[in-house]
Amino acid sequence: MAQEKAVYEGVTGNCTLLAGLLRDVRDNRLNHAYILDGPKGSGKHTVARWLTAAIACDNRPGKELAPADSDSGQLSLFDDLPAPPRIIPPDAPLPCGVCPACRKVLEGNSPDIRLVGREGKASLGVEAIRFLRQDVLIPPGELDRKVYILEDAETMTTQAQNALLLTLEEPPPYVLFLLLCNGADALLETVRSRAPVLRTQPLPDDAVRAYLLSHRRRLPEEEMQAVLLLSGGCIGQAMTLSDARTLGPVMRTRALCTDFLEGCALRQAGRVLSCLNQWGTKREAVCDILAALTQALRDLILLRAGESVRLTFYTDREAALDMTARFTQRGLLALYDAVNRAREVLEANGNVRLTLTQMAAEAGVL
Repeated sequence: MAQEKAVYEGVTGNCTLLAGLLRDVRDNRLNHAYILDGPKGSGKHTVARWLTAAIACDNRPGKELAPADSDSGQLSLFDDLPAPPRIIPPDAPLPCGVCPACRKVLEGNSPDIRLVGREGKASLGVEAIRFLRQDVLIPPGELDRKVYILEDAETMTTQAQNALLLTLEEPPPYVLFLLLCNGADALLETVRSRAPVLRTQPLPDDAVRAYLLSHRRRLPEEEMQAVLLLSGGCIGQAMTLSDARTLGPVMRTRALCTDFLEGCALRQAGRVLSCLNQWGTKREAVCDILAALTQALRDLILLRAGESVRLTFYTDREAALDMTARFTQRGLLALYDAVNRAREVLEANGNVRLTLTQMAAEAGVL
């Protein structure tokens, strides 16, 4: 097992989950389908990629391989006897990561690994599943198994899930389904009952920080703290957030929220209106600010109630406590309700400027 861990030591997180799946590969007792459930960026694709590499690996323990110099099997009078088949020892690393089959899978070039996604649509529809049901009838061309990776499986329509269920119940013996979900509860119970649900786990902040530093993501401490907080222990999220093109708008949104709350705490109507003007009138951007503001107010309300909770917006607990002390509990709740109503109105296509002004008025800061 030490050898095996050394092979996938580049995988950060979910090593226990991956090791269990690799044992199933070694023992030839893989299920025909698995549901990998976890937040975006929590390693579901990484687990799927390494599992499929293990299935494809030419150096899979216990696998018989013909000698490298063998030919069609025809011997002449002067030929030596053929060498015996090569047997991979049971403690060999899995996947080896170096054989042609492993490299092809890890690089995303295997024709027997099929990625099924939404392709820009809001949901994964029945058309994609109907195509899959026809495609599974064709045996794999290179590997022992044909693997279907369904991205955002929780977005499957009910019709699509029912269509998939017919194949999940009686799949061909060479097929493996991997359903990647951000919330497996959205799947029908009949689908969940056909496949074990395996959950990816968030990493501690120290591990995420170390990963970012190892990938040259050196950030000012305030920005690093924001990335660690917002990523929720998910490496993929942390890498996305730490990119300058993403981090800049995120930090600006946080600053706008903080400035707005400062104005509300001081009950300075002019400052509040100035803040709202800085938000602009782009509906999506304003909704993002309101979502962040909801998280900030959630922190303040819970701190005001004296609860010791993990903050979701503030990276500095002392700063959050100071802000909390400047509001009454009633004022925080009124502002929280007003912000949520504004989000609902904007999502229903309400006028941005009018909605924000009404929000401030309802919260009693104008």
